[in-house]
Amino acid sequence: MKTLKRYSPLLVLAMLAACGSEPGPEEAASRTPATEMAPAPEPAPVATPESAPAPAATHAPASAPAGEATPDAQARGQAAMREFGDRLRNELRAAMSEDGAAGAVSFCHDQAPRIADEVMATHGVRLGRVAVAGRNRNPGNAHGGWQGELLDSFQQAVNTGGAPEAQMAVIRDEVPAGVELRMARGIRVEAACLMCHGDNIAPPIAERLAALYPEDRATGFLEGDLRGLVWVEVPAATETNP
Repeated sequence: MKTLKRYSPLLVLAMLAACGSEPGPEEAASRTPATEMAPAPEPAPVATPESAPAPAATHAPASAPAGEATPDAQARGQAAMREFGDRLRNELRAAMSEDGAAGAVSFCHDQAPRIADEVMATHGVRLGRVAVAGRNRNPGNAHGGWQGELLDSFQQAVNTGGAPEAQMAVIRDEVPAGVELRMARGIRVEAACLMCHGDNIAPPIAERLAALYPEDRATGFLEGDLRGLVWVEVPAATETNP
């Protein structure tokens, strides 16, 4: 009997939704001016993102004047975030159908990095996730760099009553050379996330976590907490040869 049958269909569906369907960047951007972060003030950018999962692919847009973002830069970032979330959700569903809720742990360990690499190559962006300080499961998602500074601001906003999923940044100004635009949005801990990130984790899931993440720090969350953020960085356009 598959482990999935140990959980109610409604709970499994909720887990799938929580893991892959945070508010889309289009929705968040509609609430936030393109050059500002809401609701906290914009932090100073850092030139090198320590937690970037891979170099950007070489799918660069047409050239643009120095210091000016091309019109489609935000659209590229939004499309990459959307595809990343959709693919995580759909492929997670397949993994859970084979191995139950514990299969989600193996999926995140083995397949989520592959999906990120493929999305980055398709859209020509850098993309990843960062956990709140000291609460990372994957060492590669540790807090730091410009994403970490944004996350600190997101956490301050949540501490004063803001919703994690409402925290959104679109940064066009004062970005490093070679970068056209940066985006990030907060990730909320939903009730179903507590199956893998709460205090009372079922033994099969806990065993899988211990095997794959011996230094796991991503438990003990409460519903409504800020889990971290998903970020995307659009490289600057390259000059085309005449």
